[in-house]
Amino acid sequence: MSEVQYLRPTSLAEVQACLQQHPQGQLLAGGQSLLAAMRLGLTQPSHLVDLQDVVELQDIRVSHDHVWIGAMVTHARIAAEGQLQRQYPMLAELAHGIADQQVRNVGTLGGSLANNDPAACWPAGVLAYGATLVTNQRDIPADHFFTDLFTTALQAGEVLLGVRLPACASAQYVKYEQPASRFAMVGVAITRTTANTHSPVRVAITGLGHGVMRWPEAEAALQAHWSVQSLDGLRLAPDLAQSDVHASASYRAHLGAVLCRRAVAAQTGEVAHLPRPAAPSTPRAPQTPASLAHTNRANHTTQHAHNPAAISGSHHLTQSVPQVWDALLDPAVLQPCIPGCESIQRLDDTHYSAVVKVGLGPVSARFVTQIHLQPVRPPSQGEPTECRLQLSGQAGSLGQGSAEVVVHLHTEMSDAGTAGTRLMWHATPQLSGQLAQLGNRLVQASARSLSTQFFVRLTQVMGGASTAPLPPSIFYAWRTHLSRWLQRFFKR
Repeated sequence: MSEVQYLRPTSLAEVQACLQQHPQGQLLAGGQSLLAAMRLGLTQPSHLVDLQDVVELQDIRVSHDHVWIGAMVTHARIAAEGQLQRQYPMLAELAHGIADQQVRNVGTLGGSLANNDPAACWPAGVLAYGATLVTNQRDIPADHFFTDLFTTALQAGEVLLGVRLPACASAQYVKYEQPASRFAMVGVAITRTTANTHSPVRVAITGLGHGVMRWPEAEAALQAHWSVQSLDGLRLAPDLAQSDVHASASYRAHLGAVLCRRAVAAQTGEVAHLPRPAAPSTPRAPQTPASLAHTNRANHTTQHAHNPAAISGSHHLTQSVPQVWDALLDPAVLQPCIPGCESIQRLDDTHYSAVVKVGLGPVSARFVTQIHLQPVRPPSQGEPTECRLQLSGQAGSLGQGSAEVVVHLHTEMSDAGTAGTRLMWHATPQLSGQLAQLGNRLVQASARSLSTQFFVRLTQVMGGASTAPLPPSIFYAWRTHLSRWLQRFFKR
């Protein structure tokens, strides 16, 4: 392992010079996340560029119509700032509720925003305020800053300088914490302004799993009538949330609606109780010991059948089912389609061996992968095609990865009346070793992004085109998921 150089610039100009001279360097804003990841061997920057002495990033300036908070201002300082407590109490309270005192003493506003953890508090607060995030290159509205899971609009070499938040009439942030980390299981921030703006009420939600988001239906209801009762009957759809080991998607969606009511009630002084559910239309039969045992067995089976790490997708290809089937079995087609595939070999009709290098941010993992193909229904006239793939890969000291993938093909007519193929897939990836620490959310996000790349390339190859570079938004999201996640995972 090569030695990592430590740099401690004292001005923004020096920071920019460091990043230009050392493109493999990383910004250090406390080190709770990054240093832990380095100790595990999951990241190896060439240089650490420590920002703690850069005075341009440490201002708090309060005026009559906005507040400026520098990117390197700590959570503890925001929580203790008297002017913020008086004029922007939500910001001070939000900062005070982050983790524990040690984390608040070193964690920074800019570090949290650049990380964009889907359970972090600051993205929700900044998005609800309709803030502007200022970098060394441009001003970015909060609505455009948070682009994806652990991904922001920041580009390589771009440094977040601080955040400008407008004044508002009232603001409230409410969260339900995961007890160990104090990250938000779900958190809701609501702001209201009396100014004549396009969005006088803004509702931002964190913790659902896909990243911070606004809730337009709640905003519209509250703009029409500023009261808890205006939210009666309004529910978040479960597909806006994600399940993991801590909570199901439906629970998170329900909790988001509950916390939204509480955040409004905290500003209006109303009671935030949910409407009483309707009584069942028919009385429930009493349960005997036998029926209760049957119910428990059914619940147990359902719980084990549900796998929060499972992912799926659906794609339309213009080629016929037999053409797509043959392409999926052809190593010459597969290699340029699989991101990072260095080699692939067909051992026999149902077994393949491949070497795939996955570079996610600062982490590079080379998987030596064995693929076992099990055709369930091969192509035939008028019949769908289905196959199962068992994949297992070894990534050296980082651990192992495996997945079961079910691929289903059937003929689909396009709007123009031509026959194509609808390809549907369902996968259950699993990790072991150090990779297992990355958790379901990262596995799902990375797998979705890699799958998107695969099908984009498959369409290009089958259409006779070369595998052109993917859209930057797709590639950047895939490449940065792990580096963003690592900073979040080891932070607390």
